[in-house]
Amino acid sequence: MGNCHNGDVNKGFVGWMFLLTVGAAGVAAAGPTEEGAATGSGSGSSSPAGGGAAAGTETAAGSAPGSGTGSTATGTGSGSVTANAEHAITPLRKPDATYGQMFRGPFQSTRLFAMPTADTVGAFMLSLSGDGSLLQQPGVLTSAGVIAIGFGDIAQLEYRHTEAISVTGVNAPLPGVGVQVRLPIPESSGVPVVGVALRFGVPRTETVDSTTIKEKVSDVFFVIRERFDSAPWLTLHEGLRISPTTLDVSTGGMTRSFNKTLYLPTTGIELATSKTAKLVGELAYAPRFNLTPGQADIAQIEKGVLGRLGVRWSLIGAVVLDASFGYQLNAGGVGFASSPRNVVEAWDIRLGAEVFVPWGALACKGIGVFCD
Repeated sequence: MGNCHNGDVNKGFVGWMFLLTVGAAGVAAAGPTEEGAATGSGSGSSSPAGGGAAAGTETAAGSAPGSGTGSTATGTGSGSVTANAEHAITPLRKPDATYGQMFRGPFQSTRLFAMPTADTVGAFMLSLSGDGSLLQQPGVLTSAGVIAIGFGDIAQLEYRHTEAISVTGVNAPLPGVGVQVRLPIPESSGVPVVGVALRFGVPRTETVDSTTIKEKVSDVFFVIRERFDSAPWLTLHEGLRISPTTLDVSTGGMTRSFNKTLYLPTTGIELATSKTAKLVGELAYAPRFNLTPGQADIAQIEKGVLGRLGVRWSLIGAVVLDASFGYQLNAGGVGFASSPRNVVEAWDIRLGAEVFVPWGALACKGIGVFCD
């Protein structure tokens, strides 16, 4: 099997994610919540998808007596607001805001499991996420992560691992840095949110026997996200990944380079099962590197298929845990993962977490900058 020499950014990632998860959970648990911060009663209608027009209870800070529309109102009439209709919020950036208010959420993730979504993390927000394999050569090679920092409500800078299948045959995501923009299209039922991302690949070097391999994938990614008033528990995602891909193979004092641009469709679905949990599925083509050790002249860049199904659970607003079950195969359906009995190589189980850090709100409370 190969050894990864360029994984310094990932070393210790699982440990950092564990510490951040525990720390954020402790802060949110210790901080006072917004219970009773404000209650406004009156005739109103809930604006989230699926909300019923009825007497509502405002949960936003500040009193709001009288008639009005509550963006987070809970309908008591015939309609009901499900978890998927609970849109992300921007934490209060006020010196007197409590930690409970800052970390309560909900926050907007920019990924399913591996598939990016059309959304950005939001203004004055930082998202740290990662996952790792329990079956496929656990360690640095098969770890993946995303670091995203929001610029306004429509853009983010990010360091992200994108899906790829290594020459060793395992799902070994490749790193890249870039920017993602959400197009400023008003969101409504059935009208898709559109995101465009540009990511520059960071080369990763592996050694297989006496052969040195350098893999790199850059991306232009187009993705849409759709929600519907008639089915507020359902979210659909579709994307197209255009990936200039490079494979350098060095053996016996000779180096050969292989280049190919791949067109890789992706699709994903979210089914909200409660206010804090959802089922998530994704299916995507990904770059696949093929190599016969000692024969650099027959290396190939091809397509593979990666599918994942699992759950995402919001432990608290700022901490999300996920677990997924995946399967990979060649685009032709033969070869590496052609047998379902090939459990360790074809099937995979991954565990991960995502932590949201409202750095703008923390800076306002701590040193009085970036306040509303």
